[in-house]
Amino acid sequence: MTAGPPEQQPPQWPAQPPMPPQYPGYAPYPPVYPPAPAPANGVWLGTAALVLGLLGCVVPLLPIDLTGIRAYLALPFGLAGLACGIAGLVGRRTGKPLSATGVAVSAIALVLGVVMLGNLVAG
Repeated sequence: MTAGPPEQQPPQWPAQPPMPPQYPGYAPYPPVYPPAPAPANGVWLGTAALVLGLLGCVVPLLPIDLTGIRAYLALPFGLAGLACGIAGLVGRRTGKPLSATGVAVSAIALVLGVVMLGNLVAG
């Protein structure tokens, strides 16, 4: 046996933090996943669709003097409400039930406008 310098262990590079101890009988730590992205806020598109659809159903039936334009009033409100409602239904958005309701009411406004135009043409 020769006496020589003691053997040195090579340094661990890069240094890593020590892992917490695992206790027997417990599952290992779960992996860490990045948080899911939040859905885009689309409540306002559904609200706009519902309000425009309701205006398309109500404004042509108001008891005011709308001579010459009454039959056409439901169409712009219905088309704008339909566009907002479909935009609110597409993609990851919140408020999809409100958008679907807005699409349905806007479609009713469009049907009302078509029926009023038909009566104007036939009348």
